Amino acid sequence: MKSVREIIDSLDGEELCKYCSYSPDCSGGVHGSPNGPIFPPCSDGLDEGDFDLEAYLADSEEEDET
Repeated sequence: MKSVREIIDSLDGEELCKYCSYSPDCSGGVHGSPNGPIFPPCSDGLDEGDFDLEAYLADSEEEDET
């Protein structure tokens, strides 16, 4: 089985956002403001603790069943 880091590295932006713990409070992109750009919390990279591995594994199992 892949490590969490390998899973994170293998996902593209939109799919990664689906499993990011910041996603309920994040719009998923860089936005402008009068004081400069506002970056999403994961812009420096997503840590393993911020990745919902259980949801990813559940979705992977559902895909395997179909």
